[in-house]
Amino acid sequence: MQLKKAGKAVGKTILFLGILGVLLFGIQEILKLNMGHRGTDSVKGFYEEEENSIEVLFVGASTMFCTADPLVLYENYGIASYDYGSSAQPFELSYLFMQEALKTQKPKVIALEMLSVVKELKPDQAENLNYGVTDLQFSVEKASALNEMFRGDKGAGLSYLIPMAQYKDRWQELEKEDFLKEYESYANYAKGAYTPDKVAEAPLDFSSYYEEEECQLPERNVETFEKMVRLCEENGIELLLFKSPNIGWNIGQTKAVAKLAAEYDVPFLDFYPLLEELDIDYQQDFRDNTHFNRYGSEKASIYLGSYLKEHYELTDYRAMDAENSWDIALQNRAHDRANEAMSRIEGLPDYMAAIPYEGHTVAFNVTGDVSGMEEFVRELAKAFGLEEDALLEGGSFVVKDGVCTSGLIDTSSREKSVELDTNSLKLTGYSLTYNREMYQLVDDGITIFLYDNDWKQFVDTAGFDVYDPAHAVRP
Repeated sequence: MQLKKAGKAVGKTILFLGILGVLLFGIQEILKLNMGHRGTDSVKGFYEEEENSIEVLFVGASTMFCTADPLVLYENYGIASYDYGSSAQPFELSYLFMQEALKTQKPKVIALEMLSVVKELKPDQAENLNYGVTDLQFSVEKASALNEMFRGDKGAGLSYLIPMAQYKDRWQELEKEDFLKEYESYANYAKGAYTPDKVAEAPLDFSSYYEEEECQLPERNVETFEKMVRLCEENGIELLLFKSPNIGWNIGQTKAVAKLAAEYDVPFLDFYPLLEELDIDYQQDFRDNTHFNRYGSEKASIYLGSYLKEHYELTDYRAMDAENSWDIALQNRAHDRANEAMSRIEGLPDYMAAIPYEGHTVAFNVTGDVSGMEEFVRELAKAFGLEEDALLEGGSFVVKDGVCTSGLIDTSSREKSVELDTNSLKLTGYSLTYNREMYQLVDDGITIFLYDNDWKQFVDTAGFDVYDPAHAVRP
């Protein structure tokens, strides 16, 4: 009888601990900072990848995921790859990323970007660890790595191991949206890459690259590299080193990396001598002094893909019958870039012609004296079944999937709300308000608000002044 009671007690204890663990995990997810966004959250997205589906794994800091674009590699060569890195990633953390990746993947090649190999991790300057560590799952390897990185300072390491300890003071910052976050899927349509089309403010000057300075690699990083080599050898993985171009790196550092690669018989792909061959534009192909933009990344990735296909036996997954996650990612990229294009359109006629009504919510707000665009307003009212003269007097209305769902909210109407995910779009006859921000962008003219229903994402808002409808006004 006593044994039976003891068993029940143990069972209740286990159940209690399990419930407590679930609650604590939920609280932690609410408290911890969101380190990325849908397009670039490499760590959380990696856990959504199908097991053993990745043949080429890229690891490193932001120079890595702004250089190697897995979708360009797939589209041109059928290579299944993923950018598994984090901003300002210390070299010691790259080893933990490799360990974590091999729990679910068996890549044929790991390509390591070497920017951080020349920098020693200083525990008292480790704020950037958040970008890579926060969303890594709890594990013995993570605990051990943090202990090493913080040189045995268990208190500091614990705050990164258990994010709740680090973010416990965020209670006062929490908003309604933090409690309504969805966790079903963090699939990363960009496969970890970040390739905006932003262009550098001025051409990059790489002349300082050839001002050679002696470079001695930090001893801890060399030890970490030895671990990486062993890890790859033990798992039958080819290790490839590469260096993306950035201002601040010099040829002495390149020689130090080349020497390290030669000592361990690991290939090293250096992009500096390739800049002319790849026809890299020193302004148009960079977004800043450190990173390629979309155009530079595409050029670098096409070269990378050619190199990988030439030197390694990789599968062309485009030839497979079944649709895979890279096919879906390409579709999502097209969807995303269509949304992105809306935020670049200037003229009102072009904007109206490009609005993707299907799968989107569009709100229109007509304000002030619009007699100068009377014909346009009448056509707009007619298209959505509204009274023309009433709209000319001013008002708002909402169109969902191409159908007006609100009727005209004129200047005498009460405020009306439309639920968009966890936020409300509030409309009056004078303005549109979304996520607590009012959009009444022109005094005399029309303001258009665009929201993607499928992705639950704000897309754009633009105002067109009756006196200058060829130029959009944006917040």
